Amino acid sequence: MISDVVCEYLVKKKLNVVQIAKAAGVVVPCIILTWLMYAVGVVIDHTGLMPSMLFCCGVALGVYLLRRVVMVEYEYTLVNGELTVDRILAKSSRKNMLEVDVKAFEKLGKYDAETVSKLNAGRVLDYSADKSDPGTLFAYFKDEKTNANTVLLFTPNQKMLDGMKSSVSATVYREAFRK
Repeated sequence: MISDVVCEYLVKKKLNVVQIAKAAGVVVPCIILTWLMYAVGVVIDHTGLMPSMLFCCGVALGVYLLRRVVMVEYEYTLVNGELTVDRILAKSSRKNMLEVDVKAFEKLGKYDAETVSKLNAGRVLDYSADKSDPGTLFAYFKDEKTNANTVLLFTPNQKMLDGMKSSVSATVYREAFRK
């Protein structure tokens, strides 16, 4: 009998300074564009219907773009030792960000900025809810595609950690979660 280990977990990215700055970078041009469209509508059509329509179109565009910047989620899927991370924007578009074999993890543990900086990784992939979240972990591995040392930041639940336990090296798991 073959038993497959399948775990899925969805985390919402918490708002941080970078996301707020991106949101402001989207909102300010949209406000300017909305008022410009409204002004053009007033000049072209004096009845008031076109300015109102153009104003509503500008607001709708701003809301659409703002949702795509602010509403970011990551879905972690663990299937038989293969971890897949997908980014979901505004609950509508999905993009595969990473696929990695959990057996390739050389180090694993609770996220600490000092520990991660000592690893001297070429890339740091932050697919976590937030770096300051107490459940955020790091995984250090050599990426097969880019051949670069990589640190993955993610926020799994206990079920996913238990699923990883059978695939990750026992030494790595023991060092990561010793009390």
